[in-house]
Amino acid sequence: MKIKFRFSAHFIIGLFIWIIGMGLTAMLTIDVIFPSIGVIEENKGYDLLVLMVFLLNITLCSMLFAWYFGSPLWFMMSWIQLLTQGKYEAPFNKSKIYTRKGKLRKPYRLYEEVIINIHSLAEHLKQAEQERMKMEELKKDWMAGISHDLKTPLTYITGYSALLLNKEYVWTEEEKNTFIKTIAQKGEHMEALIQDLNLSFQINSVQSPLPLNLSKTNIVEFIQNLIADIGNDPKAFEYNLSFHSDEKIIKSEFDAQLMYRALQNLLINAIIHNPSGTSIHVEIVNEKDRFVTITISDDGVGMDQDTIDNLFKKYYRGTATNSSDLGTGLGMAIVKNLILAHGGHIKVNSELSLGTKINITLPHTHCNN
Repeated sequence: MKIKFRFSAHFIIGLFIWIIGMGLTAMLTIDVIFPSIGVIEENKGYDLLVLMVFLLNITLCSMLFAWYFGSPLWFMMSWIQLLTQGKYEAPFNKSKIYTRKGKLRKPYRLYEEVIINIHSLAEHLKQAEQERMKMEELKKDWMAGISHDLKTPLTYITGYSALLLNKEYVWTEEEKNTFIKTIAQKGEHMEALIQDLNLSFQINSVQSPLPLNLSKTNIVEFIQNLIADIGNDPKAFEYNLSFHSDEKIIKSEFDAQLMYRALQNLLINAIIHNPSGTSIHVEIVNEKDRFVTITISDDGVGMDQDTIDNLFKKYYRGTATNSSDLGTGLGMAIVKNLILAHGGHIKVNSELSLGTKINITLPHTHCNN
């Protein structure tokens, strides 16, 4: 409403000044200038000369009127056209638009809100383009990493399989077992990578969103079993895993398979991204029977702010401290999506050399939005 009123007021005042200006200029020309140079009504071609003066007067006044109202419009139209071409800077020199004090010049002040909005749009588009380019770079790096991650275990599998099938050598039972164990481990690693890919595509699919098989489960016992499973993994032998809950039974509704996957990923990350001897503690708190809070904390190496900001972004691959396996770059994004799918929230607090704390809040009863 403000810009409409301002535009209407300026237009009416400008039109009034234009009409008055033309009238005054015509009167001044006919009554003062013409007689002073000897042009009078009796002269031949006098009417034609008056008509020419009148037309010239209209032309000049129209040009001034068009400049005042049209220049900002042309400026905005040009800027919008540049935006469609992926160019985000204003089309004219700033000194033509702004005064030295940084204020819009009078003609442009008429469209102040529109110009501010276009400037804001340009900034958002520029930022979105930068984010898109950054994401494209992440995708390229991610694709190269995934190719490497799949190729490396496949090389082990084909290599050891070739050794086992080679009839020129006679392998001992111990050697055969070593080869088979390595093949099995690398096969499991490849399977985990493929599962991450499938789960990621399923989570982000609009046509067939991820189905949740919800059931009321004692989340205390559920997490105790999870920690026991992880504790039996050779990767966790040199880490101090602990668990605490004030209650033995806390019933919560969730998909056991997907929740296991999410929490397992967080605990495994706490292991592979921290040095041996790190203490990893899991705590469950029942918040007034409305929701449950799961806290996973460690006293490990911690994370810088850039890592925290990108932790749950798709394709982001962190650097492990004691493992050559960097993962797919989808794991933490999958974790967040699985928590959100259950109506929960996840938050990370971390400082370098001081460890990391991850808080997960889950409602006792899942509600479909």
